[in-house]
Formats: sequence, C-alpha cells, structure tokens
Amino acid sequence: MKIRLIACAVAGAFGLAPLASASTGVQLYGTIDLGVTHFTGLAPASGGAPGQTASTTGLSSGAQSASRIGISGSEDLGDGLVALFRAETGFCASGGQLGAGAAGFAGRATTGDSAYCSGTGFMGRQDYVGLAGGFGTFLAGRLMNLAYLNEKAADPFSMGMTGNYNNINTELSGAALETNQTLAYVSPVFHGFNTTLGYAFNVLPNDYIVPGTHEQQNAVKTWVAGVNYRSGGAFAAVDFQLLDDFVAPPGGNGLQTGALKMYQVSGGYDFGVVKLSALYGHTQMDYSTGDDTSWLLGASIPAGPGDILASLDRSKFGMDDPAAPSARQYAIGYTYSLSKRTNLYASYAHVSNDVGSTRAVGDATDGFTGVSGQDSTGMAVGIRHDF
Repeated sequence: MKIRLIACAVAGAFGLAPLASASTGVQLYGTIDLGVTHFTGLAPASGGAPGQTASTTGLSSGAQSASRIGISGSEDLGDGLVALFRAETGFCASGGQLGAGAAGFAGRATTGDSAYCSGTGFMGRQDYVGLAGGFGTFLAGRLMNLAYLNEKAADPFSMGMTGNYNNINTELSGAALETNQTLAYVSPVFHGFNTTLGYAFNVLPNDYIVPGTHEQQNAVKTWVAGVNYRSGGAFAAVDFQLLDDFVAPPGGNGLQTGALKMYQVSGGYDFGVVKLSALYGHTQMDYSTGDDTSWLLGASIPAGPGDILASLDRSKFGMDDPAAPSARQYAIGYTYSLSKRTNLYASYAHVSNDVGSTRAVGDATDGFTGVSGQDSTGMAVGIRHDF
C-alpha cells in the first residue's frame, strides 16, 4: 500500500499517468486522441500581403491531449525506499502535425515535433529515474516544467483543445514544456502543502554553437522553485523560474548572456456545482523593452456525464508601455465521458490581437502564428482514449 501511495503522489506532482503499483512491475500506458479541427487567422507560410491570413482544416493528432505512449515502473527496495522510472514518447496518431509548417500557413512547432507530434523526438516527452521515501522524492531526467503543470491545473481545458491557455500566455515564451538534464526534489505533503525544487543543466536542445560564427554558446540553465497546496476542493500554487544565459542582447555577438524570470500564482476552488480557477503570470526578460503579463479566469460546470468548460485569458507584452500590444482569448467547450478512460469533446476559441500581437488559436498538439492585429478562431470535435 505504501509504495502505491508514493507512486500516486509522484504521478500527481508531475501530471503523469499512474505508476505501476506492484512492488516490482512495469506498466504500459498511453493516450490516443484524434479530433477534426478548423483554424482561421493564421499567418501564411509565404508571408502574403499585409494583413492577409490563412486557415486550415484537418485531423489533429491530439486536440485535447497529445497522443503518447510510455512505460513506467516502481520497485520496493525495502525500508520505505522506492525506485521509480518512466520513459514516454509522443506519436502522430493522425500521421502528421497541422502546425509543423504545412503548406499555406506558418506553424510554430518545436524542433522534432513534426516527426513525433509532441516532445522533441523519440522518447522526447518525459524520461526519468528516481528514488522516493519518507524524505520525499528525487528525480533525474527530462521532466515537465513546473509552470506548465500549474497552468494545466488552473486552465479548465487542461492546456488542451482550442481553449488552450498556451495560445496566448507569456510565462513559457521561449521556454520548454519539458526541461532537459533536470534534477528535481518533491517534498512530502504536510497539511496540504508540498514544495518542488529543480535545476536543469541545459533546458533547451541547443548545440552550443552560434550559427555562422562557430562561437561557443552558453547552455540555457534554469532554477525552479514552487509551493503547492491542496485540501478538499481548494488548490493553490506559487512558482518561480529563472533561466540563465537565455537572451542575446540586440546588436551583441549572438551569445546568450541574459536571463529570464517567470513568476506565477494560481488557485481555485471546487464548489461541486462549479469549479472556479484563476492564474496570474509575470515574465521579466533581460534586454527586453518591458515585462509581459498574463492572466486566466476559468470555470468548469458538471453537466450530465461531462463538463462545460469556459475561460477568459489575456496577455500584455511590455507591461510598462501603455501602448504595448495585448491579446485576448475567450473559449467554451464540453467533454462527454463515455467511460473512465474514453471521452468525446468539442470546443471553440477566439483570439483578438492588437497591432503588434501575433497570437493564434491552436490545440494541445498544434501551434500556429497569427497576423498582427487580426483575429484568430479555432474549433475542435474529437475523441480521446486513455489506456
């Protein structure tokens, strides 16, 4: 029983599928998600005329959640000590990714995503090994970003479907949803509180060389700290992330010498008849003309065997400049549970951009670039099965 509780606690802390609960065992798990999507207000791949937009309709390999497959396991080492491991890869259930630079519009996919739809390549999602016990849990490998996990908890759409908060948020601008070469510690839960500390030696999969100059590049390192609280229907989180050697100064030698700081606070309460949530994030970047801010207000209402989802999001790029551009998103959706592991979903979202803002509606797998000053919309209808 103890190993099961530890495994579930670690899985919950990192937003993972349940670990194998046997004293020694390996579990195969995954998600297959396919949805028909339609997006408008996208930037044409060729640039196009000023203000011109493009649209696309297709079958997304994960509108609600990225399709993936993985193996996990745990071993009871005795004296309350447990060994844990996980290896997970994305895959394209539809055969390709809409936002990976397909003809006619510009995508903003992560390097390697076109081959595996999420992550940065084979086994490029979450991969780690660790030890857990009464002292807490230590993990090493490629782990989910703490800021992303807290955003996922606050977003009624869980950072998926067309209501995805990541369509316009600024907290993870330039950072990764998962971080490479990461060491992390998760404390035991005490009166509903627990802390997470992490350090990544090289967050992004760069090659350390500045293109064209062959100069040595600094690795993008990060420090992460956060406090989470859960009790009954209440949840809250505060997290901070510092990325060193992240920003190259304009007109400089191309080397990464700056820093990016991200602060985030989120929380909510489940009243039974409705679950309300909110999030506020602030990003400071060296050599930038101003700080960026984002906020989210969300609601989830039980309706029959599913939930009605709604959110209102806003981001402002350059907080200290009254004329700085902003983007606003409103979204509505519905999930319908066919069983504990299978559900149907539908969602609609609309993004409004000021001149200078180029955000666009995407989903859990597909991301796009919008057009300055132009609106973007997205719709999705699909099915998700977990195994």
